[in-house]
Amino acid sequence: MYVVKRNGTKEHFDLNKIAIAMHKAYLGVGIELSVEECLKQALKITKGYPKDQEVNIEKIQDDVELFLMESKQYEAAKAFIKYRERQRNERDHPWADNDDRQNLIMSKYLMKGETKKDFIKRIAFGKSALEKIFRKKEAIFGGRNLYAIGRDGNITGSNCYVTEDPQDNLESIYRVDYQIARTYSYGGGQGMNLSKIRPKGAKVNNSSNTTPGVMVFAEKYSHTTLNTQQDQRRGALMLVMNIDHPDIIDFITTKLDLNKINGANISIALTDDFMKAVETDSKWTMKFETPYELIEKTVGARDLLGLIGYAAHTMGDPGVIFINHMNDYHFLSEYPEVKFTATNPCGEQPLMAHGSCNLGSINLNAFVKNPFTDKAEYDWERFDHVVSEMIAALDD
Repeated sequence: MYVVKRNGTKEHFDLNKIAIAMHKAYLGVGIELSVEECLKQALKITKGYPKDQEVNIEKIQDDVELFLMESKQYEAAKAFIKYRERQRNERDHPWADNDDRQNLIMSKYLMKGETKKDFIKRIAFGKSALEKIFRKKEAIFGGRNLYAIGRDGNITGSNCYVTEDPQDNLESIYRVDYQIARTYSYGGGQGMNLSKIRPKGAKVNNSSNTTPGVMVFAEKYSHTTLNTQQDQRRGALMLVMNIDHPDIIDFITTKLDLNKINGANISIALTDDFMKAVETDSKWTMKFETPYELIEKTVGARDLLGLIGYAAHTMGDPGVIFINHMNDYHFLSEYPEVKFTATNPCGEQPLMAHGSCNLGSINLNAFVKNPFTDKAEYDWERFDHVVSEMIAALDD
């Protein structure tokens, strides 16, 4: 037997779903009837259904309502009617108009002439399971997905990228600047590692004689991020520097000056060797070798870690990345040529050069049954289903 849903799709008849809906109705009026007992009642309700035909979902719910009324379980019937009404409102009027936060989302991501109901259908690729997840506010895609799915034009559907690390030459440094600007213009964010650029004061083979150092180019990338927009949204950037780079102290403390690096998050790539030096209270040497010289600076490892902590506590930056751990525990870690050097702008996703990621969020509150009561419990089965659906959708 198949059940015909409201959108015209069909699925195999599942008696358990009827029993669970009745169980919820009973709980809503304080009646503790087990799912097993509800299953027996569901069998009575559906015993006359033809096994080789289709049945409409509305008929099933009408029959449940009628059974409760004829059984003189009026309070449970009332609860079931209210449950149906809530479900109907959720389908017909998703994301209520009086929610300012949701209205803000709608103003940013709706296409011209699109209703909220149309919006949910569009971002769900027409899949009923995803539509239900979005209507119930159990999960949602990241902003780029919400904006780009189903649209035409030069826009990206991925949230974040990591570009190639700028090398120690002007051609590479400015090529990367162009790449991040182009990515921002399509709506994506970027991450990179700056550690291959020679430090301040190093000799160069041009009229300058010495280089201004990494921070000049970090500031340039920050300005590019601030100045390049896609539909009124500026870019997002993560700048990473290795803990053994001679310019690392300038990098750690840069945001203590409110006028510097306003267009990027910054993170320090900490190594196992550095953390061992901290444990043993040893000295730490930062070094950079060029064709002309070897530049070295030595400080106390604990002093350096303390400086990171002070700057992070004072200004919220820098963050830290445990770079060895990040490279030892990923799906391709057995291949030495596959190395991560940076993350996406928010720091949650390490990526290879030119890699991208799609983001999504799970609303954990949505899976609490009977919240704020003694009967509160977590719906792990529904949670597992939503996580699986979201992973598959983001992979698509």
